[in-house]
Amino acid sequence: MFHIVKLQPGDSPREFASLGLKLKRKRKQDCILQPCPAHLESRCSIYDARPIRCRIFECRQLQRVATGEISEAGAQEKIIEATGLVAEVNQLLFRKGGSNIRLPLSKRCETAMAEPLHPTSDEASVRDRTRLERVMQKLNALLDQEFRIETAEPL
Repeated sequence: MFHIVKLQPGDSPREFASLGLKLKRKRKQDCILQPCPAHLESRCSIYDARPIRCRIFECRQLQRVATGEISEAGAQEKIIEATGLVAEVNQLLFRKGGSNIRLPLSKRCETAMAEPLHPTSDEASVRDRTRLERVMQKLNALLDQEFRIETAEPL
């Protein structure tokens, strides 16, 4: 959902680097690059040592469950819908010749969409590209509506 996670006062860049997180300095601010290598099989593998930003983040689904607006089962349905769309985007990117899975999904999609279609592109390639664009738009709309929270500054 994010390209970077900014480290907060109290976070130790050295400790996170030793845990295998990829750090980058942007505008004099240490950040963890996404996708997070500690996110394995839909879980945080360094949960007890995770950054402060990760500790305090609550997606919209979690907030809605906490307030009783939706049930856990309802939230799970949205999570399944989102992961299904991610899987479809990954499949389409793979068919386009693979992609660097170390980059965020949105960046990989931007790269694939920036590649010009050749006059000799077959009909299936054109359909895949159109489908990739539609699925990515649907995924972003779902994330904006159901998961992302508005913040004054990026995470």
